[in-house]
Amino acid sequence: MTSTDATPETTLPALDQTERVILRAAEEEGGLGCPCDLLVVGDTTGALTAAALDLLAEHPDARVYSWNTSRAETDALAAAFAGPLAEGRLVLATDTEPRALEEFAAGSEAHLVLARLPKSLAGLEDLARRLGVLAAATDREDLTLVAGGRVKHMTRSQNETLETVFAEVRGSRGLGKSRALVASSPRPGTEAPAPTTGSATVPVRGARRELSLCGVGGVFGGARADAGSLLLLDALDRALVAGEVAAETAIDLGCGNGLLTAYLAAALPDAQVLGSDDDADAVAATRATLAANGLERESVQVTWETSLSRQAEASADLVLLNPPFHDGTVVDATLVQGLLDAAARVLRPGGQLWFVHNSHLRYRPELGARFGSVRQRTRDRRFTVLSAVR
Repeated sequence: MTSTDATPETTLPALDQTERVILRAAEEEGGLGCPCDLLVVGDTTGALTAAALDLLAEHPDARVYSWNTSRAETDALAAAFAGPLAEGRLVLATDTEPRALEEFAAGSEAHLVLARLPKSLAGLEDLARRLGVLAAATDREDLTLVAGGRVKHMTRSQNETLETVFAEVRGSRGLGKSRALVASSPRPGTEAPAPTTGSATVPVRGARRELSLCGVGGVFGGARADAGSLLLLDALDRALVAGEVAAETAIDLGCGNGLLTAYLAAALPDAQVLGSDDDADAVAATRATLAANGLERESVQVTWETSLSRQAEASADLVLLNPPFHDGTVVDATLVQGLLDAAARVLRPGGQLWFVHNSHLRYRPELGARFGSVRQRTRDRRFTVLSAVR
């Protein structure tokens, strides 16, 4: 990384083994030697973006396009690379609204895409299809994807998924415990990714209602209703019918595929309802779920933001939270801390947080430290639902 690639106060991690194998495979493809734009996808640390900027340092007309579905990671890249961003050497999707990959990269001249392999096959298919659409729209018949990962997480199914969009898919030479898949020659006629569909039957003010669900990309749960959300909705709806919950402004924090947002829109027809998520796929999925159920209206909004950063303090009566507890396959109980802080910040005095968590994780003390009172609403072998009053 050159001294101008990141702000002086920012220290980026060195390239890890997977990032090194991505760059080596790309170099073997001959894609790193020309003064061409580079497209980086899903850079979670900034190391791959920094390497791409270094590779193009001697080519002032070439730019790095770095695209990420995470708002937090996009903002972190913007802060780390303020100089190249201001100079126009780096382009990020920093708009208020998330932009699809093919729309974001349409203005580039990139023929090479550097990426980590998405964690799910659905996410990989979404990436491949978006690149296929990009190639067709911009006449980039030589568009090549180099996507790396840890060998233990790689399967033949990833090759088969890429082969639905690219005519040529092969594995790179390994580097330690990492290797890359190289996909080239996009097939003509590739269709844009469409949401997956499913449904869930939930209580809405005491009456059972079937809600359609939509999954986009690698969104958590796809188009399925997860058991924790269903347990929360059963308890919440009973409390709503009993008059224990009332809200003029309600938020689904971490809206995922939109199940909880759709419930709020249906159960609180006169309320301002907000679905909020850091993940652009979740924003798209929630909007699709609302549309599928006829629940779109001016008072129901969905935002791409980190931990309710665009919402005013003490502005909500009700927050629902079914947070992530895993980073990949590893349980990470710290992921919820910032979300609990955000809920406490935006709730009005007397406002309620409804929170579901894995029963073997002890979160009641965390809620007690931030809220006035905490109550267990229901519990089963897998999940516990708590409510807390601000």
